[in-house]
Amino acid sequence: MSGKLIRLFLTDGQPNGLRTVEISNMTIHGTIFPRTQLEGFMKREAANKPGVYMLIGQDEQDLETIALYIGQGDPVLPRLRDHARNKEFWTEAIVFSSKDDYLTKTQVKYLEADLYALAKEAYRAKLDNTQAPTRPNISEVDKAEVNQFLEAIKLLLLALGRDILEPRILTEANTGVSETIFELKNKNAFARMAVINNKYVVLKGSTAVRENRRSIAPFLVKLRQDLVDTGIMVETDEELYTFMQDATFNSPSYAAAAIVGGAANGRRLWKYNGKALREWDNEIVDICEDDD
Repeated sequence: MSGKLIRLFLTDGQPNGLRTVEISNMTIHGTIFPRTQLEGFMKREAANKPGVYMLIGQDEQDLETIALYIGQGDPVLPRLRDHARNKEFWTEAIVFSSKDDYLTKTQVKYLEADLYALAKEAYRAKLDNTQAPTRPNISEVDKAEVNQFLEAIKLLLLALGRDILEPRILTEANTGVSETIFELKNKNAFARMAVINNKYVVLKGSTAVRENRRSIAPFLVKLRQDLVDTGIMVETDEELYTFMQDATFNSPSYAAAAIVGGAANGRRLWKYNGKALREWDNEIVDICEDDD
């Protein structure tokens, strides 16, 4: 992928206040703001344009789970006003619109359905939508424009540190190439991991211990249970789970914890030809120092 210039503007000078984000030479315009700044957003031009939006907060039944609502409006302002009155969970909103007036109501409905499908597949947040949005019929040209807009949204979300659309399960379309496969052995479990697209990916066919350690933290219990609930890890005998799909993790330690059933130092446990991941990292640092 070629380089991208992303412009982030802090409208009030506060890093957690109302911010706008754009990609150079593209029409997409994003606005991210805390719920307390809704009034400020209401005064902006983007509030009176058609667009899609995401409401983000904590699930009221499980505070460790992200709650997410995906919607659209033409314009978005009346919908956000309604959500301010009727939805309590959200603490942050992200709105995407176009800098020109070319984004149509039909296109934003199509975008809404695509975003919902991606979020559901990613399984990184609990969706608050009561029903799945449906895709309207659009022309081939409109679909091409919507797909371009969708890719821009995905890029901007990651640039903002929001991975809610990133898949937990990898497919051929979103995998990169890794020549180095790390291994982890624990009791009867044996797992293989690759670093792909800056994510730590436990590969299909890996096994993990079924029993959690007594000292396991609640958030790691949830991490493992989510893998079971989504069918990524499946019970194959009395002692082991098997990964039925490649699965991504944000750190090697989370990947290791999923395998061993408790807290683990992934940089020590994942090894390639007997060499721990942290040794590989240190060698890279040493090479960079030598180049200096």
